Amino acid sequence: MSLRNNTRVLVPLTAVLAILLAVGGCGKKNETAVAQSKNVKGVTGQATLEEVPLTITATGSIQADRTVMVSTRMMGWIREVHVREGQTVAKGDLLVSIDDSDMRAKKAQAEAGLVEARAVLANAEKMAERFEKLYADKSVSKQQLDDVLTGRDRAMAGLKMAEAGLVEVKVNLEYLNVTAPTDGTVARKMVEAGDMANPGMPLVTLESVGAMKVVAHLAEKDVSSVKLGDPVTIDVTSLDDAVFAAPLDTVIPAVNPGSRTYDIENILPDPDPRLKSGMFARVSVPVGKRQAVLVPAAAVTRRGQLTGIWAVHDDGTAHLRWVRLGRPIGDSVEVLSGLTGSETVVLSTEQPLAEGDRVVK
Repeated sequence: MSLRNNTRVLVPLTAVLAILLAVGGCGKKNETAVAQSKNVKGVTGQATLEEVPLTITATGSIQADRTVMVSTRMMGWIREVHVREGQTVAKGDLLVSIDDSDMRAKKAQAEAGLVEARAVLANAEKMAERFEKLYADKSVSKQQLDDVLTGRDRAMAGLKMAEAGLVEVKVNLEYLNVTAPTDGTVARKMVEAGDMANPGMPLVTLESVGAMKVVAHLAEKDVSSVKLGDPVTIDVTSLDDAVFAAPLDTVIPAVNPGSRTYDIENILPDPDPRLKSGMFARVSVPVGKRQAVLVPAAAVTRRGQLTGIWAVHDDGTAHLRWVRLGRPIGDSVEVLSGLTGSETVVLSTEQPLAEGDRVVK
């Protein structure tokens, strides 16, 4: 009898506890929901759909305006390299010396041959003078005179050959002392003392001082869309704030057979002293107009590798939109996906936003 009464008492107590726990739980959820939504003071802007330039982007590199590959026409051992990389040289400065022992021996032979040729000519002229007098006295025949005069002419030709041979040797000697053909900076030296130089082999590369240019490569489908004078933007990506604007100077009409691309060139108007030959550059050439969604750059929120924008709905609540960004355009940035161009976006707030917060002024 007592056991049955105790059971009746326990059942109502259990039901009461369950109700109290449920009520308590609902209260916490409501408090959490209220805490998640708050008013946040902030500044908003507008996403817009605008016409922007349609551009072609070509990759390339920075080069000196003029590059000279210095070589020689002679074969021989490199005796000395007189310059180092980075050194500034003037036109006529000695760059490389090639061993000239053989050529000096040939010069001595040519000089001796010249002395001999002069002596032979002097003797032939005297003989011709004598035979002309004898012929006048009818002491020799016309044939004998002609033979002597022919010998004199041969001696004169031999002298000219000897003189030309000496000139040739002297010219070749000059090629053994390789000098700078123009003012410039030594960009690279390809030989060291003891190396063998061959005709046409590059020894030193010189680059002009000051002026720099960018050489970029356009695909076949794009080259017909550009023309001389088009305003291009040059971005040297390895340097901060190294963006240049200039008109397109040159379009090479012949294709590069290795890459099947066409080269375009631009002289940089005010070259940055930080620029070095070989630096990577992107060249953008406008070829028309297109529609693009733009937002102020201040609206972009970054979380790790993700980029987002807080969009404000008609009821004033903010919701994070994950977007894919394009290139910056002035103070704005292009949004490739995630917005339509009609949204109100958050530029800044007094405190961090949470999903569903109301943005107020």
